[in-house]
Amino acid sequence: MAINKNTKTEKKEAVVTDRPSSAMHIRIKLVVPLIIAVFVVWIIYNMVQTAVVKSDEFREYANAQQLKSKIVEAPRGTIYDASGSVLARSATVYTVYIDPKTLAKYLENLNDSNLAAKVNKEGVRVYATFDEICLKLSQLLEIDLDTVKQKAVKNSQYEILKKNVEKTVVDEIWAYLGEHKINAVNCQSSEKRFYSQNELASNVIGHLDYDGNGIYGLEAYYENYLAGIDGRTVYASDRDGQEIPYEYKQSDPAQAGNSLYLNLDMTIQSFLEKALNESTDLNIPNERACAIIMNPKTGAVLAMATSRGYDLNNPAEIYDKSMADIVNAISDEKEQNTAKLNAWSTQWKNKAISELYFPGSVFKVITGSAALEEGSINLTQTFNCTTSYKVSDTNFNCWTSRAHGSQTFAESMIHSCNPAFIQIGQALGAEQFSNYFKAYGFTEKTGIDLPAEANSLFVKYDNMGPVELASSAFGQTNKVTPLQMITAYAACVNGGYLVTPQVVDKIVDSDTGNVIKDFDTSVRRQVISEKTSKTMREILFGVVETETGSNSYIQGYKIGGKSGTSQKIDIDRTGRTYVASYCGFAPADDPEVIMLVMVDDPTGGRYYGSQVAAPIVVEVFENILPYLGLFPEYSEDELKEIAVDIVNVEQNTVDSATKTIKDLGLEVNVIGEGSKVVKQVPSSGTVSRGCTVVLYTEEDYKEEFTTVPNLSGLSLSEVEARIESAGLNYLPTGSAVYKDGAISSSQNYVSGNEVAKGTIIQVGFVEQDVASQ
Repeated sequence: MAINKNTKTEKKEAVVTDRPSSAMHIRIKLVVPLIIAVFVVWIIYNMVQTAVVKSDEFREYANAQQLKSKIVEAPRGTIYDASGSVLARSATVYTVYIDPKTLAKYLENLNDSNLAAKVNKEGVRVYATFDEICLKLSQLLEIDLDTVKQKAVKNSQYEILKKNVEKTVVDEIWAYLGEHKINAVNCQSSEKRFYSQNELASNVIGHLDYDGNGIYGLEAYYENYLAGIDGRTVYASDRDGQEIPYEYKQSDPAQAGNSLYLNLDMTIQSFLEKALNESTDLNIPNERACAIIMNPKTGAVLAMATSRGYDLNNPAEIYDKSMADIVNAISDEKEQNTAKLNAWSTQWKNKAISELYFPGSVFKVITGSAALEEGSINLTQTFNCTTSYKVSDTNFNCWTSRAHGSQTFAESMIHSCNPAFIQIGQALGAEQFSNYFKAYGFTEKTGIDLPAEANSLFVKYDNMGPVELASSAFGQTNKVTPLQMITAYAACVNGGYLVTPQVVDKIVDSDTGNVIKDFDTSVRRQVISEKTSKTMREILFGVVETETGSNSYIQGYKIGGKSGTSQKIDIDRTGRTYVASYCGFAPADDPEVIMLVMVDDPTGGRYYGSQVAAPIVVEVFENILPYLGLFPEYSEDELKEIAVDIVNVEQNTVDSATKTIKDLGLEVNVIGEGSKVVKQVPSSGTVSRGCTVVLYTEEDYKEEFTTVPNLSGLSLSEVEARIESAGLNYLPTGSAVYKDGAISSSQNYVSGNEVAKGTIIQVGFVEQDVASQ
């Protein structure tokens, strides 16, 4: 058989061709290790980059995935009044939220029959159903069940059920969650501000916005002190965001805010607001009323109020009912929202420092003191009044149609005579008038520690002609704030020193109790001499003491003061829109307290400051002067008319009790056949001599009631008759009580109300024909 040699050769060559060539061996030995080496170098490079070069960056990235942080809210500082009573305090409240995704996982476990059937020691099933959880949360939080269910099935991990939940409720929620092994509901703590006095001093204290920042009053002015510094906690979390034990957990504790101790005294504040609100009901001012009480020597603000303020715990509520009715009656939503914003702006505003007014005759104190200080006038000089006075081409009228004739400076102040003070202003001159206007602080803010203080609108010296000087001299050209007016008035009677009014007395570290800032008296300058100031005190004491005074006399006290009635000529050219004001101080020879009241556009029938504002000063002074340790000293004439302090005779025998009451100069009405007094009406208080005390003598007595009569506009004798007929007692107040022509202007119980027989009705009196504004 023949063999094909070529075929063998081809096969041999083919076999040889399948083997790696030398080149391939070289490539395998060099290239592959090179590739591997490059790869290894690349790995090493990245390891170095990750572990060394960029270690911080990757550590932060890892922490960002594993570590979470939460803010620890700092407790806000507390606000106290002068006696240490809490006015504003922060407390921990909670936001309760649900995690629907986690809840869904929890509910999936209920499909496990063993898990669903698991019971506790009491035999109660541990794990709760969807409906059970929603119902319990609805009950504890007092919210709608359907709302809870809707939020519990949303595709999210955070749905708020309710904010500002009290700790007692949260404790119940935690107990329920723990009992049923529920991890889908949580309670996040936060701080909420509580105001213990509600509306008292609301326009001074102010409130917070929804983020917890002060936006009005002291809360805003001292925000940096009160707010504190929030802390932070860093913790590890699992993939579901739940906190897990972490060795390196870090906490930066919150620093509590500092606390404020005020000069404001809530006892004085309550007396002020009560009198101011009663006057508002009686005189119905279109533009509200306000009042300030200060220590004239130190500038310490003891009380400050704007009538019909608002509830600090619910600042969004329109507190004035009449205003709320107007807003609610608006059908158009856009117009209603605008009206609501305007109502909020008004009720939150502190009228005493943020609004301007023409001070009127109260300002005559400033003009007069400046003229005396400069020697432009003297105490024996006279000024003539024929009811009008012409300056250039302008005729100025006196406030009364009766000519005052020739009068001294003191008499001009008593009469509040406009022509006289025009002449005094002319004697002083425009330049000196402007100098003293500035020196008394009317061209700048007072510097009080409250936000939104307004500055005055005034005629500068360069623009002050004869007519402007004339009207400025009696307070009818320049507009000032009530705070500027009382601060200047205080300088006039405290020895001549202009002081800065101050609401806060000191700032205290909430943790240590250390005082970190103490506010001493700040004297800006001396405006007039001690001698001139003493003369002004004596003259203003005479204004009150004189027979033609301005309804601010209080038996046993030396009161100085001046009323004012200005016309709002910038908004009503007819001159029929008025501002009634009064500024009084006590004791007149060494003032410890000064008070200014301003009633803006009263519409109740009276508008003179002596009729509208002065009675407020009297009512407040009668209450706060004894509280401040200033007690009355009676003259012999006053002792004859003095009221009687009632003695409590309950549990005494009828005979003994009757003798005690009659020895006080009072009558007795014994009801019942018992031998011992079990009830006395009134049991305490002050009444006029001759009033009757009711004594009940049987344990099962039935107290007798009567209707309070309307006493408005009556003479003293008419008041006495109606009070006696109703079986009540009374206490007349006001400087005009024992003057001819005096009429009643206020009463502390509303007519038509039912009260116990023997109840004391306080009745305020004013002069019907006032002799000053």
